[in-house]
Amino acid sequence: FRMAPVWGLFPLVLLSTAATVIASQAVISGAFALSRQAIQLGLMPPLDLFQTSTRAHGQIYIAQVNWLLLIAVLALVLGFQSSSALASAYGFAVTGTMAITTVLAAAVMRGVWRWQWPTIAVVLVPIMTVDLALFGANALKIPSGGWFPLVIGIAVFTILTTWRTGRRLVRIQLASEAVPLASFLATCDEAPEARVSGTAVFLTTHTEDVPVTLLRNLKHNKVLHRTVLLVHVVTENTPRVAGADRIQARELGSGFWQIEAHFGFAQTPNVPRELQRAKIPGLELDPSEVSFFVGRANVKPSPRPGMARWRERLYSALARVATRSPDFFRIPPDRVIELGTEVEI
Repeated sequence: FRMAPVWGLFPLVLLSTAATVIASQAVISGAFALSRQAIQLGLMPPLDLFQTSTRAHGQIYIAQVNWLLLIAVLALVLGFQSSSALASAYGFAVTGTMAITTVLAAAVMRGVWRWQWPTIAVVLVPIMTVDLALFGANALKIPSGGWFPLVIGIAVFTILTTWRTGRRLVRIQLASEAVPLASFLATCDEAPEARVSGTAVFLTTHTEDVPVTLLRNLKHNKVLHRTVLLVHVVTENTPRVAGADRIQARELGSGFWQIEAHFGFAQTPNVPRELQRAKIPGLELDPSEVSFFVGRANVKPSPRPGMARWRERLYSALARVATRSPDFFRIPPDRVIELGTEVEI
């Protein structure tokens, strides 16, 4: 500002303010997009997503992420108090991001584009040399502020890995109680349980086993619906899945259908809408007669091998703040029956 003439002060203030707004909006939008993709890939607990545009699928709002960004910004302002004090943290974060981006570019070149290692080396070694030189110079500034992005990165990494590992342990525990689907279907017609009219939809993570929620329903209510859909939601490694490829259905007999619903990691999984749109031959769905059965696991830390106790407690806390399955899959509240179970990890 001191380099500009007096008359240029006001235009520069407007320009810098506009640049700040644009940059901050880019950070916020990027945080929302990355959070949704992490949720779809199973790296974060499900959170409430609000679509802010009917035309642009990428325009979303996540309240929890927005509040975390606010807290982080306030902590930065109160902790560093000036832009000069923040320079070390900024430099370490930017150069670290540059180096990580180069490593990820190598992974894409090799895994997706199928480039040979010599070609990758010719392209990326000069870039990585510059990145590491800048990163090494900024690493000396860790004590003077570079520690902040390092701590944030470790915290986020811990949350992501804890959630993913915890989900795996929960699936293992639930699988230990599972009944093979083939043997269940073989005895289904001979079972004494009554068959009632209507359609029951059970969300499942294992296509070879009977959903735990179905077994719980049989145990407590002693009934089976005339039509039973076992829906397995699959998140693909692509941003979007075309509508024609989204639903795959297979009739199992005895009124049972196995359905796979495929969504891209940038899409919001709306299970009821996709089932209605699918027009599966031989299957007629009346929305007024469809009931969705979902499970809710109450996670309890235990001394058994798996994760450290503090990570088990962290996973339990994350599970409590996670969005419920009916909300995440856009299931109408008046069509949901939720069955709970306690799981020790």
